[in-house]
Amino acid sequence: MSTEELSIGDLLKLRETLGTKKFDSLTQQATTTAPDSTSTTKPSSFKRSDKRHPREISSKKKVSVVREIKVAKRTTRDPRFDDLSGSFEDNVFQNSYQFIKEIRSEEKEKLQVELKKCKDPKRKDQIVRLINKMNTAEQANQIKTDKQKLKSETRKRAFENVKAGKNPYFAKQSDLRKSELKSKFEKLKKEGKVDKYLAKRRKKNLQKDKKSL
Repeated sequence: MSTEELSIGDLLKLRETLGTKKFDSLTQQATTTAPDSTSTTKPSSFKRSDKRHPREISSKKKVSVVREIKVAKRTTRDPRFDDLSGSFEDNVFQNSYQFIKEIRSEEKEKLQVELKKCKDPKRKDQIVRLINKMNTAEQANQIKTDKQKLKSETRKRAFENVKAGKNPYFAKQSDLRKSELKSKFEKLKKEGKVDKYLAKRRKKNLQKDKKSL
């Protein structure tokens, strides 16, 4: 018989006969060896009534206050350097946006008409600066197109040589530069601007020499 089954009177009598020290040790042993009701109880299993139905979960289960919320990472891409946007082709770009050149030339004509009629010196100065800026941009675009034309011509020649069974000749950068200068000089000669161009070049070279000294 365990100490838990004894009445209070029997326990007091037992304490008197055994002594307080021995009685306490006996009751401690009884409490430690007693089976734990919580450990022996099996967790209730929630079975499904049908295999197609979801499993039932007990509503007594505590839900944590802090929950992990997974947010999808936002990725940004630059179309200029992304392969998904395709490769940049300058010739296609120039042909597609040819209308911009036409709009700029119309604007330039309007500014030139306004410059003739304008009497305000400040506005005149603004118009002159705008026209000069447009002229510089046109010259830069023309140089760029001439370079591309020269490169395409050299590639075409190399391709024709391969077709004819000859060894392809790929022009060096120095050769391309010489061809560019030659075509530029011929263009200036047609327009009658060779002397002006040479004078400008001499002035530029003199300024460079002065800076180096």
